[in-house]
Amino acid sequence: MLWPLLYKDLNESQRELRRKSLDFIGYSVLFSQLTALVYVYIYANFLRRGAVRRLEWRLRYRILGGKTPTRGKVQSVGAALVYWAWMGLMIWLCVKDVDHDYIHLTRAFGMAAAASLPLNVLLGMKYSPLKLVFPNCSYEGPVNVVHQWLGSQIYLLLTVHACLYLKFFWDTSRMKTRLLEADALCGVWAFGVMTILVTSAYPLVRESFYSVFYNLHIIISGLLPPLLYFHVSHSRPYIIATVGMLIVDRVLRVMSTMSTTATISLDPRSSILDILVSFPNKPPPPAGSHILLNVPSLSLWAKNPFTVVESGSGHVRMAARVRGNFTKKLVRVAKVPVNIESGYGGHGVSRELVGGVDRALLIAGGIGGTFALPWARFLKANGVDARFLWVVPKVGDLLWARDGVALAEVYITGGHNGNGEGRDEEGMELLDASSSRDALSAHPLSLSSGRPDIREAVGELVGRDKRALVMVCGPDLMAEDVKNAVRSHVLAGRDVTCHMEVFGH
Repeated sequence: MLWPLLYKDLNESQRELRRKSLDFIGYSVLFSQLTALVYVYIYANFLRRGAVRRLEWRLRYRILGGKTPTRGKVQSVGAALVYWAWMGLMIWLCVKDVDHDYIHLTRAFGMAAAASLPLNVLLGMKYSPLKLVFPNCSYEGPVNVVHQWLGSQIYLLLTVHACLYLKFFWDTSRMKTRLLEADALCGVWAFGVMTILVTSAYPLVRESFYSVFYNLHIIISGLLPPLLYFHVSHSRPYIIATVGMLIVDRVLRVMSTMSTTATISLDPRSSILDILVSFPNKPPPPAGSHILLNVPSLSLWAKNPFTVVESGSGHVRMAARVRGNFTKKLVRVAKVPVNIESGYGGHGVSRELVGGVDRALLIAGGIGGTFALPWARFLKANGVDARFLWVVPKVGDLLWARDGVALAEVYITGGHNGNGEGRDEEGMELLDASSSRDALSAHPLSLSSGRPDIREAVGELVGRDKRALVMVCGPDLMAEDVKNAVRSHVLAGRDVTCHMEVFGH
């Protein structure tokens, strides 16, 4: 029974029973997590086909309709079911054995949060042991989204835990004394640290002030385990496991970090940086994978993600739009020492994703071409019938692709004034339509103004009875359009796979 909640004065045997009940909550959380991982493995490898796959696509329908996706937010029917089912399980574990005991309920929420920490760290690890079971899993994609979801749930559980204890201290006139004791102070500071981490991870804050988000996660998150360790002894096994995984992740990342040099250039007709990084002592990562780049002269530890466009002998080439503070600083340097972590991403270009595919459609928006272009080259080299649609704001954004433009049907979305020339928000000079082909080192398959009809392009791809693959890398709205276009064909029983490339670092 839950209600009414009472401040019970328990004897020693009753306290021992309460302790065992709280410990059981922690074990139940761990067992639930293990069960969920086993189910995901079975589902991904054996059940994700036919009617089950069509049901999955039905559950991807957005709850609020429209087209305003926000990365990391619970916005589809399926995501809401998973998120709230798991949250409901945590709440049920917390309340099922309360027996009117207010303190039991209060501590139960704290125990459920502590037991969830190891999995949250595991999901956020760059070199996660999960890759042994899920070879294509990567922290940049859905794994990172689940990491964000679980982090928000842990914070909700801790919030309830803190509020219930504050009410208890107030009702028993202990607010001025109990909060000054060491264990309670550690809990208060830990909750404050968690509040800062959750606030900085909010999409608007993370995207607008990425360096702030990154530095806070690196520095402040290290304070959380010791504060929780000294807050209460019964949750220490979970804190020790969390610290162990953090240490392993950090050691592996340090071991994989390589110091080298990067050559950076910017064509005056474009707002896209061209970055060439040398790999003198190790094989370079494949095209299509991700690299974390740190420039010590600009920041001691902040690392920014980039996609490998070309992987050659002893070097890799990347491209990035000049937009945030970091890329604006890179414009001012030509050759600079860098530290890199390489080989992230579920996969670079490989046969694994396209095995058995007869036709493919690649759709890229802006700098999303850094992902799509390596795949376009790979598919052409392997004889796969592929179509590449590339949408950019201006022709200058294609210059970095060089002869790769010849593989694409290009769509220019804007930036021109009445005279055919203009200037974008960065002050970069635009090229008019009449000079566009002469400015490029290779001619695209077609050059059009406006945007492609994505639904028509997808329908054309899957209109034949063959296995089709749609790959998209671009703004969230573009990815949402592609997903909606593919959904109708999947529900009609067509054999079409949709790969949405995202980087949720």
